[in-house]
Amino acid sequence: MLRHGFKPLATEWWHFTLRDEPYPDTFFNFPVEKLPQSNLTVQASPKWVQNLPAANTANQMVVVGAIGQTTAWVSFHEKDAQGQWQQLMSTPGFIGKNGLGKTKEGDGKTPVGTFHFTAAFGIAANPDCALPYKQVDENIYWSGDGRPGMKYNEMVDIRQCPSLNTKESEHIMDYNPNYIYCMNISYNEEGTPGKGSAIFLHCLDAKKPYTGGCVAIPEDKMRFVLQHVKKDCAVVIDSLNNLGGSL
Repeated sequence: MLRHGFKPLATEWWHFTLRDEPYPDTFFNFPVEKLPQSNLTVQASPKWVQNLPAANTANQMVVVGAIGQTTAWVSFHEKDAQGQWQQLMSTPGFIGKNGLGKTKEGDGKTPVGTFHFTAAFGIAANPDCALPYKQVDENIYWSGDGRPGMKYNEMVDIRQCPSLNTKESEHIMDYNPNYIYCMNISYNEEGTPGKGSAIFLHCLDAKKPYTGGCVAIPEDKMRFVLQHVKKDCAVVIDSLNNLGGSL
């Protein structure tokens, strides 16, 4: 294209028209950060990861460092037998369409803080998950119903909770490819109605360069995390800058 007179831009830009959104023909433009490629090669964790407060108490960490408004660098780390932090996986990923700082249901933001995983599940069969894993069926929802007794921010079987407001809840089977594999992040684990629900680490949908507040990574990397994660794994989410990180 350069030989035909086109000039390169200093920053790459993508344009998306979202025809299957609640608001038809929504579109936006945003700059694309040039991120390193995904990596499954075991190597020493970066110093800034080793210096995170969570590294003092955890034996595993998933670290989500936001770079742009909806892009992040996601990495998975584990202490080896000598107590040294090793990076097992790293990959570009997506966060909420409105960035970081979740405070309420529907704000389109990803929460900031240190969390853990509370459940592993998905549309697909168990990928040899290191934790208990549930393959969902048509009866399974994630409750966004804040009424008393409706198990806000919990997995619900509609047969056991027939009065659940399904319009305010997520029918897991409807979210393919996002929820092929999922892990629930412990944001609002106490289930305070309206504070936010269904914040997952899940598979990336190539058609959308953002999430509703979750963290999304490629399916093969999500499968890898499921196969190696332990119950004490910390989930650290913030901007890469606030984490003291670099690529």
